[in-house]
Amino acid sequence: MGSRRGGKPGRTGGLGPPEGQSWVWMTSAMMGTMTFRALSIHSRRILDFLMFENASHAGMENGNLGATYRQLAAWGVTAADVRKGFEELFVTGFVELTKQGARQAGGGEPSRYALTWLPTLHGTVDAMPPAHTWLRVNKRLYDEGRRDLSAVKSWLKGQTALHRRRLAKKQNLTPHLRVVSPIKCEASR
Repeated sequence: MGSRRGGKPGRTGGLGPPEGQSWVWMTSAMMGTMTFRALSIHSRRILDFLMFENASHAGMENGNLGATYRQLAAWGVTAADVRKGFEELFVTGFVELTKQGARQAGGGEPSRYALTWLPTLHGTVDAMPPAHTWLRVNKRLYDEGRRDLSAVKSWLKGQTALHRRRLAKKQNLTPHLRVVSPIKCEASR
């Protein structure tokens, strides 16, 4: 039994995935960047999960990829490391938040994400070409002289802390409102 391209059994000649298998691609340029190599294991597991989700939907749901705490726990990401992992992916430009979800414990809709090197919502009226945010981040770091792994890891640590502070400030912008039910807010006095 040979492959569809006439190679040895079980091989595709390196030209694609095995027949009938879902897949997602990454370039060697992406994997070789300092930012990719600086990602923590938690970020890499989250990225792996999002790629798995994308492949599970035939590549048609990028931009609408969900990742709940429960799903990520099954991939080895502890609840304590989910936020840090996503922060690293956001600041390095490999993943973008496309829709902020509600807390899952209350039965809300999960947040949605996009892998920036792939087109989003392919085949729909909302389809967009790849943003390649990771490429712009790497170019900026290179232009700033951050060309070794330790410099990029240091930058990443600072950027995730900055991202966390911005998020905390954004969440405190409406202190005069309080949630009184999942669908209603009222002004506090």
